[in-house]
Amino acid sequence: MYEQGNSPAGRGTDTDTPAPRRRRGARGVCGLGVLVAAMLLGTSLPGNAAAAPGQPGTAARATVALEPECIQPGNARLNPRFYWRNVFGARLGEGVIHESSTPNPFGGRIAPGSTFTFRWRPETTRNPLGAQYHVHRVNLASIMAVANVESVTGPGSLSGTTLSAQETPPAKLGETQVRFRIRPGTEGRTATLSSADHSLTTRWLFTNINNIWENTGSISFTVASRASLGCDSSSVLG
Repeated sequence: MYEQGNSPAGRGTDTDTPAPRRRRGARGVCGLGVLVAAMLLGTSLPGNAAAAPGQPGTAARATVALEPECIQPGNARLNPRFYWRNVFGARLGEGVIHESSTPNPFGGRIAPGSTFTFRWRPETTRNPLGAQYHVHRVNLASIMAVANVESVTGPGSLSGTTLSAQETPPAKLGETQVRFRIRPGTEGRTATLSSADHSLTTRWLFTNINNIWENTGSISFTVASRASLGCDSSSVLG
């Protein structure tokens, strides 16, 4: 017969006994990990919950940042005319700069955050014989001192504060549109656009010829506070 401790049953008992202990040890470690994770989660939730109301999403921030348009439109217009003439005073050609704004702040007032679109189209209605091309320019420095340029579309290009386009006869130029947004902190300032801000270079054969501006003048608008214009979060002028 077998002695105690050397029996097959005894060996089976010795080898099976450690397994339940290992399982109990694994469950203990797992339980401890869950407890620690729960404690860490519990301590982090209040801080995040408190911070959430003070940190709106991107869409909410954009909605708050963009105020409704606040413009008291004017009706001032400036469409400089130009012509060329020979030594005898006869006109060799002529044209006009078509300019407008939508909505039109010139002659009126506009609040910071509001936008308007400046529309510009030079047109030579009669070209001097032999003219190869015309380069039209307008200096927008005064407007850009109070407003940011958001976009430029059309044949014209903006370099620094100068908007320019080349007109090559007989082709006609399309309209260039410049969208402006009035900058904060510019209340009380005035932006002016005058005939003196326009210039024209005409290439004739192998030289440049000078033009003459037929009419002179200027138009302007003032940047005003929303309060002075009677605007609030739900009102729009113009």
